[in-house]
Amino acid sequence: MLELNNVALNYFSKNGETSALKNITFKVNQGELVSIVGPSGCGKTTILSLISGLIKPSKGTVKINGEQVNSNLCGYMFQKDHLFDWRTIEKNVLLGIEIQKHNFFNENKINLSLLKNYKKNLKLKNNYFLKNKEYALSLLDKYGLGDFKNKYPNQLSGGMRQRVSLIRTLALKPEILLLDEPFSALDFQTRLNLCDDVHHILKSENKTAILVTHDISEAISMSDRIIVLSSRPAVVKNIHTISLSAPTPLLRREEPKFSSYFNEIWKELS
Repeated sequence: MLELNNVALNYFSKNGETSALKNITFKVNQGELVSIVGPSGCGKTTILSLISGLIKPSKGTVKINGEQVNSNLCGYMFQKDHLFDWRTIEKNVLLGIEIQKHNFFNENKINLSLLKNYKKNLKLKNNYFLKNKEYALSLLDKYGLGDFKNKYPNQLSGGMRQRVSLIRTLALKPEILLLDEPFSALDFQTRLNLCDDVHHILKSENKTAILVTHDISEAISMSDRIIVLSSRPAVVKNIHTISLSAPTPLLRREEPKFSSYFNEIWKELS
């Protein structure tokens, strides 16, 4: 589904050229959860920016479903939830859909007004956005947040806020989710519980996801595969296939093979 082939990225400044990434090559299959780990500053988040199309590689190609990357295909989940305190949980979840609808009509209002079937097209588009709204609200109910849709973010716990953030991202039905250390701002207990929640949601919705994290244990417990990067300029040092049978990240941490994965990845990073 996702393919990076010999990707390199160089930054240019007044002080000269800096090589951030070098010959990055890997693939991600439909429904996989793949983690990227590596030394601080090696370019993990930069890879997410390349996948989302926010920046272009200096060399190589990034493709989703065989096509050049498009920002509309990706959903981004950040370290902070970035919920708006003055909007209810429902309004926060529907924010992306509102923007999408607003942009569509602004970009197409002239062309639409010239169409003979203007009203018909308008109805079709309104139905499309209505279905997206119904889908978003159904996710709130499905994952235990339906009773809180009329609450405000400051009335929710940190873990619940991050679940809302994830559902807001899923509401736009992205092909790939990019998770940039989404649990790092939470306390340890909340972090463990949220790992279980997010893993369950992603697998239930059959979403493809790329997780950037500094936490080796978190990567092992959540991932189907782990990509280990070197220091800058980053190359792929190794790709580990994680074979743990427990259904949740928390239970995976108790399996005998967990510590061997941890030790091997730790040595590579060290």
